[in-house]
Amino acid sequence: MSSTQPGVLFTINDSGNEPLLFAVDTTGSVRGIWRVQNAQNLDWEAVSIGPCGSQPKPPAGSCMYVGDVGDNLETIPVRAIYRMPEPAAGDRLLEGAIAAERLVFRYPDGPHDVEAMYVAPNGDVVLITKRRRLAADRRMRPALVFTLPASAWAVGKIAVATLTDSLPIVPGSARLRTITDAALSPDARFLAVRTYGEVFVFNVDSASGRPRGAPSVCDITRVQKANGEGITWVGRTNTLLLTGEGSREPMYIVRCPLPKE
Repeated sequence: MSSTQPGVLFTINDSGNEPLLFAVDTTGSVRGIWRVQNAQNLDWEAVSIGPCGSQPKPPAGSCMYVGDVGDNLETIPVRAIYRMPEPAAGDRLLEGAIAAERLVFRYPDGPHDVEAMYVAPNGDVVLITKRRRLAADRRMRPALVFTLPASAWAVGKIAVATLTDSLPIVPGSARLRTITDAALSPDARFLAVRTYGEVFVFNVDSASGRPRGAPSVCDITRVQKANGEGITWVGRTNTLLLTGEGSREPMYIVRCPLPKE
């Protein structure tokens, strides 16, 4: 959800499609389509809004981040994130192209499948692993949190994400518990992490965006499950918008309890 263009959301297509960024509004109407230049959609899975870092700031002062971070088989050694100025939405006839920076990175311990990505107020990119993984003792591991610092964009070589945390969410420990997206609230106070069947809402450190404490949990199985892929905040309340895969997949509005401070 744009923080400067009321009612405008940005979204993407999944793997194997053209490298396009779409704007829609909360009625579902198309508000623009932009081809991301010098980009490839191997497995785009995440889109987020954050500070522009080293890029010249557009009038809105924010940038779009698109994560080519999916890896279902966990076999791809390096992944990429694209960053571009947030474009101005228009009407359904608006089409254009947009230049993007590319950050190529890898994980320190080998490939991971990731669909949840968000950008902290300090420009760090945070990535959360998606699926079930086993530790050496065969116990299921909690979701891992990796961070790419804002400074990584200026280095000019393959960055290495740092393992900075884990979440009290164990993918595979319950039905539909596979992490498919995450979103930081506009005031950077809360983080929503969604699975196919739940939304976990965390308090976060307002500077680094790091989650802290126990989350509140919201059941969304009556609303959206099998194709549930996206989540974003609507304004500065406890209201969230859910999106899914498919050309005719509807959007849903849900209200989830916020964790205690």
